[in-house]
Amino acid sequence: MRTVYICSPYRAADSAQLDRNIDYAQALTKQAIEAGLAPITPHLYMTQCLNEDKPEERAAGMAAGLTLLKRCDFVIVGVKYGISEGMSAEIAAADAAGIEVVNADKLRYKLEHDRRAWLEEYAKLHACEFCRGSRIHTCTGYRCQQPYREAYKYAEALFTSG
Repeated sequence: MRTVYICSPYRAADSAQLDRNIDYAQALTKQAIEAGLAPITPHLYMTQCLNEDKPEERAAGMAAGLTLLKRCDFVIVGVKYGISEGMSAEIAAADAAGIEVVNADKLRYKLEHDRRAWLEEYAKLHACEFCRGSRIHTCTGYRCQQPYREAYKYAEALFTSG
């Protein structure tokens, strides 16, 4: 299971906006879980322990969040309500660490792309294991489309079973 960092706005001008931002972060976290990912959403829980109005506590929370971010496979950015100052810092940190940043609205496409890439790579690496063999067959001079297709189907079954 891949670990992902959820990046969305938290700070707000009023309590209604804060509630909206929390609801959005929760929805993004749920979306990630439903996609089979392990999300880390520090602004949902660190803000329960730290006071955002105290600069030193906000800085400590941001530093802890950035440490967690660097251990993630990619970052999901929720841009529905814009990009906040904190989000900009998280995106910059991900870029500097070479961690992919994915728009939450495009998550489904990213995951499908990753799935297909994994299936294709598996099929390329394992096609010969699915070859029935032939006296005229050599991997350098024979088209291996059928073994490739069988390896791809097998990989699909592996991917869907877990």
